[in-house]
Amino acid sequence: MLKQLYIKNVAVIEELNIDFFKGLSVLTGETGAGKSIIIDAIGLLKGDRGSKTIIRSGEEKARVDGVFDVDTQTAQKIADILGCDAEEEIFISRQISEDGKNTVRINGIPANINMLKEVGEMLINIHGQHDNTALLSPKNHITFLDSFGKEEIYKALTEYKEYFVKCKDLSEKISAIDTDDQEKLRRKDMLLFQIAELDEASLEIGEDEALLARKAILDNSQKICENTQRAYDAIYGGENKTSYDTLSEAISLLEKISGYDEAIDEVYDALSDAAAVISDKARDLRTINENLSYNGEEADQIEERLDLIATLKRKYGKTIEEILQFHQNALKELNEIETSDEKLSLYKEELNKNKKILSQKADGLRDLRKKYAKTLCEKIMAELCDLNMEKVKFSAKFCETESFKPNGCDEMEFTVCTNVGEEEKPLSKIASGGELSRIMLAIKTVLKNSDPIETSVFDEIDTGVSGAAAQKIGEKLKEMAKDNLVLCITHLPQIAALAHNHYLIEKTVEDGRTRTNIKLLTLNERVDEIARTLGAAEITDITRENARQLLNIK
Repeated sequence: MLKQLYIKNVAVIEELNIDFFKGLSVLTGETGAGKSIIIDAIGLLKGDRGSKTIIRSGEEKARVDGVFDVDTQTAQKIADILGCDAEEEIFISRQISEDGKNTVRINGIPANINMLKEVGEMLINIHGQHDNTALLSPKNHITFLDSFGKEEIYKALTEYKEYFVKCKDLSEKISAIDTDDQEKLRRKDMLLFQIAELDEASLEIGEDEALLARKAILDNSQKICENTQRAYDAIYGGENKTSYDTLSEAISLLEKISGYDEAIDEVYDALSDAAAVISDKARDLRTINENLSYNGEEADQIEERLDLIATLKRKYGKTIEEILQFHQNALKELNEIETSDEKLSLYKEELNKNKKILSQKADGLRDLRKKYAKTLCEKIMAELCDLNMEKVKFSAKFCETESFKPNGCDEMEFTVCTNVGEEEKPLSKIASGGELSRIMLAIKTVLKNSDPIETSVFDEIDTGVSGAAAQKIGEKLKEMAKDNLVLCITHLPQIAALAHNHYLIEKTVEDGRTRTNIKLLTLNERVDEIARTLGAAEITDITRENARQLLNIK
């Protein structure tokens, strides 16, 4: 629900800050005071077209802000559009500059006009001559009808969707394998070649790393041999005194004095351990040296294997793991091709079976929709009779589609005939703003429990009506506003008197500039304003008494 509206430099409005409250709120005022500008400003918050011509003369920017309370479900939908966390208070700010640039922010997040329209469509319905509400969009009519049908239609729709999804999945599977025979043969030949090549290679994970390590040894065998021999000789095997001899001599000397000092004992133990390690490693060097010899045949085999692995990497994957995965995928695809004819036959048989059931579900859903459409249209026409439009004919026009769609095989659009003898037309083709507003009011009244939007704005709804019809319009608006905000521009005292909140729009001239102001009226101020709308040349005690009677003030 719209809680607050801030308008700055829009047309004759210099700056307004308006608080709104749940219930029926009416806007009254002299013609040209700026009532429609406020509605236009609200329209900017729902994505209506805005141009630089709305900017107040002499200013560079126009700005409109709105604060809305929403339920949890709507909050999540808006969060999905914005890509942020859900919040149950929505702040929309829109600014239009002299250069024509539109700046939109929703809860501080920059948004484009399309995003604003998506969000605005969930927050506000504006009914008037240039109405672009969701109720006028034919694509939404079937949804409103389904909402009216409630559990019965939703149950049938759920069953239909279950088989629609099954048929869609089966069709996708058939499409995936139903290629021409030549293409299958070409693909099969390619897979057989790739699989055979990889089978013959018999790759093992880590094989390339092991081969590279062995190649490095063979390539450097002479250098390794020379240096391991020299290292061995230095430690243990030369003709002259070696490092091991020197270490052994030191250990013998320390052995003679061990037991006298703990520090000497520690050094003795450490050198003894070192001597044992050096002796072991010296033997390891000798073994390495004795076993090392250059094998040209082995080197050639390693080179060939590495070349093969490199070739396979270029063709099938950057690593052996990727190549082996490619091999598994190829085997799987080959199996699918070889069994595709059998699968294709089974899928087609299953699809035909499910399509028959889907068609039955679609027929059942259509019958239910037509039944509820008749009831819905009768209820709407009954509401229109109360609104002084008793000759209006309201219908639901069905059109069966050639293909199955997610919501059935039906397209449905509400049509209306406002004058006897004329043909029915789509709602969007109604020329009269007053007629359109009343038709919207009738639809909203019947669908009030199905429409989640909590802010509705009615402009020109009282055009061409008076007396009892005006009273009925006011009563329906008040009933609709029981749990929501309904905002209505009116010139009729019967409607204004039924409002929970009454705002007066006034235009003044200050310092040579025209300004529009808004005021939430007190009870006594409402008496004077309703007396003015009664049409007398001047407000008198009699007109005030008439206003009190309308307001039910004793």
